[in-house]
Amino acid sequence: MSELILIIDDEKFICKQLEKTLSREGYDSLSVHNGGEGIETAMRENPSVVLLDLKLPDMGGLEVLENLTNIELSPATIIMTAHGNVESAVTAIKSGAYDFIEKPFSAEKLKVMVRNAISTIELKRKLNTVTKGERQKYGFESLVGSSKEIQKITYLFKKLSNEDPKTILITGESGTGKGIAARVLHFNGTRAEKPFVELNCAAVPETLLENELFGHEQGAFTDAKKMKQGIFELAHGGTIFLDEIGDMSHALQVKLIKVIEERTFRRLGGTRNITVDVRIIAATNRDLKDLVDKKLFREDLFHRLNVISFVMPPLRERKSDIPPLTDNFVAAFNAELGKKITVIPQEVRDSFSRYHWPGNVRELRSSIERAMLFSEGETLNPKYVQLEGKSDGDINIQNTNHSMTLEIPLDNFSLGEVEDKIIRRALDMNQWNQTRTAKLLGVTREVLRYRMKKMGLLT
Repeated sequence: MSELILIIDDEKFICKQLEKTLSREGYDSLSVHNGGEGIETAMRENPSVVLLDLKLPDMGGLEVLENLTNIELSPATIIMTAHGNVESAVTAIKSGAYDFIEKPFSAEKLKVMVRNAISTIELKRKLNTVTKGERQKYGFESLVGSSKEIQKITYLFKKLSNEDPKTILITGESGTGKGIAARVLHFNGTRAEKPFVELNCAAVPETLLENELFGHEQGAFTDAKKMKQGIFELAHGGTIFLDEIGDMSHALQVKLIKVIEERTFRRLGGTRNITVDVRIIAATNRDLKDLVDKKLFREDLFHRLNVISFVMPPLRERKSDIPPLTDNFVAAFNAELGKKITVIPQEVRDSFSRYHWPGNVRELRSSIERAMLFSEGETLNPKYVQLEGKSDGDINIQNTNHSMTLEIPLDNFSLGEVEDKIIRRALDMNQWNQTRTAKLLGVTREVLRYRMKKMGLLT
């Protein structure tokens, strides 16, 4: 289907000439001769591009433009203006027009401009499709639960949907849903159509973290063969989600404060200040106040981030949410895994309610996924639901501050299952900090991440 170009101009001869030019390029075109009719036609026909004259008999072109930009899938509007009236065209650009062209203009110049406008509108459509999908995936209902804790958070998130706070801090234990909360805030807020860029501060070595944040200029260091944009540039207009902010080094904390305060930074090796408009959502499973007291986290950065803060409650404190979460995960994995499980035995629900869930919602999700992978038919098989400390025949792992004691019934468990449970418990002991967990287990961080990927804990 060819793209539709709408021409709004009171000079009928010019409209006819434009229609011929556009037809030769394979476009469909439609002409109207006043602003009111142009607005009605645009709303009805949904054109990709509008060629709009600034002077119309019934209303000004800027008024028409304002109405066009309010259409849900607004067209790319090219302003046609008489020679010497560039100032008005520039005003139109600031009001949302794609570009302007001075009369009289050549057919070739118009063709190039229309072609570029269509490329822009196609990209916009793709972004709108992605944004709609993300909004559906991360709507307020994705904060599953009817407990007072979740209802309070949902209420506050909805109140923020029309606001634009520049910094938000989300705290809570590992697995409580801080990442989902960040996405809900972004995709239901004023920046939903702009980028959402995530960076785990604990997952990137300190020597590379600054480069990820701010990028570098060509030749900034030995391997810098070309310029690279950091996430602050990539997220311009949108949101940066800095997970595990408590693991950021002091040196980078100082630079982050400057960006928050001034909204400017320099790439590594750069001399030019770059200005960005971003919202920063920071998350951590660590007690930042305690880190501040211990001089491990800058107090000024804490106060900058803590303008608006939320605590995601652990699952053990909102056990009334376990049934709806269970049903939600089963439905999701039915779709993802091609399963048809509709029956969740009461003994499974009871075991879920009794369990203390050290890994929180993430652990519940993983437990259900594993059980569904092995279950057949329409029932979630209880024998595949494995929870730490569930029964006398399970692996018993007790931990103190920096050590673990294991009692293992070797006749019932494979070496792989034992290893998985040890890794999960070690991660829980260290609030899922990979560096500290690897040190506790006596392996390198790369080995730990390899095992976590095999366990489905990393993507």
